[in-house]
Amino acid sequence: MIIAKKKEIRHEILRKRNSLSLNDRIEKSREICERLFGLSEFKEAKVVHFYINTKSEVITEEAVRMAMTSGKDVVVPVIDKKHHRIFLSKLLDYEMELSITSHGIYEPLPDFHREVPVHEIQLMILPGVAFDLNGHRLGYGAGYYDKLLENEEHRPLLVALAYELQIVEYIPVGSHDVKMDKIVTEERIVEVRGKK
Repeated sequence: MIIAKKKEIRHEILRKRNSLSLNDRIEKSREICERLFGLSEFKEAKVVHFYINTKSEVITEEAVRMAMTSGKDVVVPVIDKKHHRIFLSKLLDYEMELSITSHGIYEPLPDFHREVPVHEIQLMILPGVAFDLNGHRLGYGAGYYDKLLENEEHRPLLVALAYELQIVEYIPVGSHDVKMDKIVTEERIVEVRGKK
């Protein structure tokens, strides 16, 4: 039942998100990233995880570059398909170190893998397909971030970037699904911490 409902929401929200024009995505992404940069937790964080956007996700390139030039350590995800996991790698040069992979995502080339443990990160910026106001996240179905974070005792603040159209009334969740602490859209910042 949960799997079928998740599939239905995923299909509907991806259809809506994919229908946004490039200009809309650029404009909304800029507004979202401005809100992100205004968060006190973001300003104070020394080590920040960013995803590198793909397809119709909120665009992060400009934000990643700005974070790096402002002196933050930026880490990005690397998919390790062999072990069905992701690990986080410190990014030093946006131009030189990233390359598109066989699974269609920009990641650091193997020569530039510098693994950083989760407990060293203060703030993690995550993508997703859909979110509800209780902080539940619907990803793409692989469960990489849930697996990465489920056993972390000192987990970083989790901030989702999403277009307003990705906010839904309710997402069914399993016991391993990790909740967001904040959701940033082009219209608002959803504060989740403390909610059930």
